[in-house]
Amino acid sequence: MSYPRFNRDFELKIEALGGEITITPPMRIQFQADKSIYGGLNKIQVQLENLEERKRLALVKDAEQNKRIPFQLKVGYEGQLKLMFKGTVHKGSNERQGPDLISKIEGLDGGFDFLNSFTSKTVEGAQKAIDECLADMLNTSKGKITQRSELSRPKVLVGNTAKLIEDMVGPNETWYIENEQLYIVKSDEVVERFISLVTAQTGLISTPSRENQQTTFETLMNPAIKIGNLVNLKSQTAPYLDGVYRVETISSQGDNYGDQWSQTCTGRPLPGYKVL
Repeated sequence: MSYPRFNRDFELKIEALGGEITITPPMRIQFQADKSIYGGLNKIQVQLENLEERKRLALVKDAEQNKRIPFQLKVGYEGQLKLMFKGTVHKGSNERQGPDLISKIEGLDGGFDFLNSFTSKTVEGAQKAIDECLADMLNTSKGKITQRSELSRPKVLVGNTAKLIEDMVGPNETWYIENEQLYIVKSDEVVERFISLVTAQTGLISTPSRENQQTTFETLMNPAIKIGNLVNLKSQTAPYLDGVYRVETISSQGDNYGDQWSQTCTGRPLPGYKVL
């Protein structure tokens, strides 16, 4: 399916060695971003065409190079941009495809801290343990953290900081990093009170579907829809799926000169939800 292209907009900012790089239309961008509340790192693949040499070379990085190249991608329509992805370049490369020079970026949200941070300390209190781990993650800050249970004795923290945080997440909780902020939420909790309306008028595409108590729906690109937040889904073709859902995954596909400018979301109904 082809979606309107005339008003698509984006801004990609990269803090490369030698200064900040800003890329905007009329440059072409293609991207695939995948986000989930179920642990792991949110990822994005970005492809750019025919950048000038200085910019192309500034993006080059392989997975073993221990250098941090931060970037952020904002998307939207006609200058109305919102942050969609913030992270660091995990891999960056250039290649020739016919007459075009293609720059490719693989980005991770929180990836530099996840791979490189280390903690060695003893703490008292479960919340203190999370705070002390975050203090060792230089580029990751605290988002919304659910109430922590008390510790009966001091806790020794030694090892990779992200792994230590993961080990402290309870069986009824999930953790994720979004836009370099750490979130830990229970199964009945949401991050914000705001509820995005998803209808045909606001960008709903095709008919929602349900499987294993999880509803999937596709919308035009809408950065206001975020994992861990609520949407109010209203479908003319599947009204039995209407309701309020907590968004659990978002897969965004973008090409400002191609067919894709949309996102596929999954969510679960959450009656009696609590706002962190």
